Amino acid sequence: MLEPDSRAALTEQLRPPSGYELVHAVGTTFTLDLTSALAVPLSFAGHQVRESDDPIAILDAVRRASDRIDIFAQAGHIVVPRQASDLVAFLEPMVHPVALRRPGALFHPKVWILEYARGQHRSYRMLCSSRNITSDRSWDLVVRLDGNEGDETREQNEPLSDLVRTLPSLAVTPLAPERRERIEGLAERISNVSWELPADIRELNFHALGIGRPLTIDFAGQRHLVISPFLSDDGLANITASRKEKVKVISRAESFDRLKPETLKFIEPHVLDDAVRDSDEIEEDPLIGLHAKAYFLDRFTGSRAIIGSANATQAAFGGNVEFLIEMVGPKPRVGVRAVFGEDSELRKLTIPYETSGGVQETETEKADRALDDAIRSLATIRLRNTVRLEETDKYSIDVEAVTTAKTIAEIETEVQLLTRPGNSHSLPLQGGPPVVFTGLDLTEITPFVIIHAVDARGERRSTVVNAELIGDVAHRRDAVLARQIDTPEKFLRFLQLMLSLGGSASAQFSLGNSGGFGSWSSDGAGVFETLVRSLAVNPEGLDDLARLVERMRGEASAGSLPTGFDEVWEPVWRARLAQKGEMA
Repeated sequence: MLEPDSRAALTEQLRPPSGYELVHAVGTTFTLDLTSALAVPLSFAGHQVRESDDPIAILDAVRRASDRIDIFAQAGHIVVPRQASDLVAFLEPMVHPVALRRPGALFHPKVWILEYARGQHRSYRMLCSSRNITSDRSWDLVVRLDGNEGDETREQNEPLSDLVRTLPSLAVTPLAPERRERIEGLAERISNVSWELPADIRELNFHALGIGRPLTIDFAGQRHLVISPFLSDDGLANITASRKEKVKVISRAESFDRLKPETLKFIEPHVLDDAVRDSDEIEEDPLIGLHAKAYFLDRFTGSRAIIGSANATQAAFGGNVEFLIEMVGPKPRVGVRAVFGEDSELRKLTIPYETSGGVQETETEKADRALDDAIRSLATIRLRNTVRLEETDKYSIDVEAVTTAKTIAEIETEVQLLTRPGNSHSLPLQGGPPVVFTGLDLTEITPFVIIHAVDARGERRSTVVNAELIGDVAHRRDAVLARQIDTPEKFLRFLQLMLSLGGSASAQFSLGNSGGFGSWSSDGAGVFETLVRSLAVNPEGLDDLARLVERMRGEASAGSLPTGFDEVWEPVWRARLAQKGEMA
């Protein structure tokens, strides 16, 4: 069941089946790194983009994905990028910070629900994992299920459908109506999906915790294996209440040290052996640390593997939003001894750990936890960014608080725009005056706001929140494109990607040495022919291109369009306007 040498990157698991394209993807994560999130759209783009380091290819893939992906992450755990890329602007519509109303409860599932299409046929995929959307290289687990649309609702899918349906209501900033409706539609469709069973598995069950459904996981068994980086005494006691022998537990040393001595009496602790190098490691960047969560238990009727996001803590099973998959199969494949027997591959990566337990939380750790709680609380404040035109090509943004958070003593707060990291103001209060950021370029308009919290020790926590954006400038992201596509060579590469990925597969051309009209062809497929072909098979791509061309004709992008391009473009665009019933 667990074979450490069997590896796959999350982005590989997101890729559509051969011949399919992405219709809609909904993902959940506890921690979100915006830079890592940029890799997600590349998973759904064509092969030439996925395998490319070309920034123009990446730009186009991210641009295309903004209306087809929704990512929900715990408010307060969206990481501030070290250096914000212009491409982050295309993540704005798809990133949704969420917060739970229950005190102390966290949004913690790591699930992807994906819908692909090939013509009229729909294919579905679900990933249930312990993996956040970050660059972290710790040991994680993922279960992948593929399925096809069915004709009737399946009771098995109710927890998954309910989770998807609940997500928009948890968002700090309300989703646009069309996004909410699209997510609700996906929730309905996946209720009918028939999932393919993994090898040796005869039964599947889904468990969604913390969304109002009853707790349906039965941990009863004669033998248990628990894999969890975080532990609590009550969590372990509840999970292994029916144990017949000592419970094998793989965790972190510091988690074992915190357990009570009486808890340690009924468990057999193991930690990852730092001296063991995984065989598939990257040079100077091996997998280090445990982040996987899984539970294996044996019964007379067979064994169960329960894999997902929940740690072996009371919080995970008593308030957090979590998601797990339960798989039932034979003991020789799914049983505790099969997974963690003396000769198993997983056992070879661990060593026994001895501790007397009872280590108490230090004052520094308590202060750190209080600061973490503070930044999560501050991130639940609903902010509104109102854009105003100051003068020609210069803007200002008023940031105001629409709601408030609980009072946090001895915490100083600041806000910055993600696009203006060096310019800080005090966090505005509900009902108070807004803070104003002035002198912004069009490309610096953003709903992304950085909140900083600093405690009496001078320790700092920071996070990104996604504010409601009022008065946004139409087609603002086209300015981001224009700023990136600043040479004729880049423009032609981008044009090729737009048209080829949109359906004009023969859009292959290159810019010759002269940079002029006569050299824009290769293998007989010139720009004009490609544009005409796109008029038939991908006319919406021409609409996107028209906005970009108009933007690039401006003074800031002068010289970026190839010489003679207007002579080729104008007749095609007139034909497109006629196709839409508009006057040229």
